[in-house]
Amino acid sequence: MRVRGQFQDLWEQLREVMADPERGAWFSASLDVDRASGSSSFSYNWDGRVWFDRLIPDLDPSDVDLALPLDEAWGEELARHPRSPEHVPAWLRALVAGEGTEPQPGDGAAIERAIAAAPTWPPARASLASSTRWSEVFDAVSEEMMRALRADTPATELLHREVDDRALEQVAASATGPLLRRFVHDTASCAALAAELDTPNGPDRAEDDVTDAITDLVDWQIARRFDQ
Repeated sequence: MRVRGQFQDLWEQLREVMADPERGAWFSASLDVDRASGSSSFSYNWDGRVWFDRLIPDLDPSDVDLALPLDEAWGEELARHPRSPEHVPAWLRALVAGEGTEPQPGDGAAIERAIAAAPTWPPARASLASSTRWSEVFDAVSEEMMRALRADTPATELLHREVDDRALEQVAASATGPLLRRFVHDTASCAALAAELDTPNGPDRAEDDVTDAITDLVDWQIARRFDQ
């Protein structure tokens, strides 16, 4: 369930209080509550690696900031909460030692190539290239894509090392949001853009039509920039 910030603060305080000189601090914990009886129970994970986007079944990747923590964060965690050697799991020992974290040939260059790539129109929307209004949208998509790719986020941090589908989804989502607020929430602009689409569904569906077209532009750009 979603929790408020105050609860999260208390949760983090609990973790700090429970930190042990030998075992370090637990990596994740669960609180199970029985609504009928009001009873509750805690369970703690001291050894298994945590992927935040796997903690909640069927969670939409756009609702989280990727699979966190990233590799380097675990070294910081071990420094903050040291463990005796027998309590350091093999996967954490490997990360701290650098095993499996060395960049592979070509890693780090993909995002730079994506930034340098010239944007193109998706074939299905190529007819809009002659429209002044839609050309403005196209330019705005390119600008938002550059902003999203240059931003300091977990998604772009991961893309500097490897092209990851979840990271691409996050970048696309961060670019799409501002575009929809700019062009779809403005009723007059949205109606004018919808009127130029090949198969508009009428004024009542203008928002859907424009949203679909903008999403196509964003998805095409992210795919072409990363050769997907």
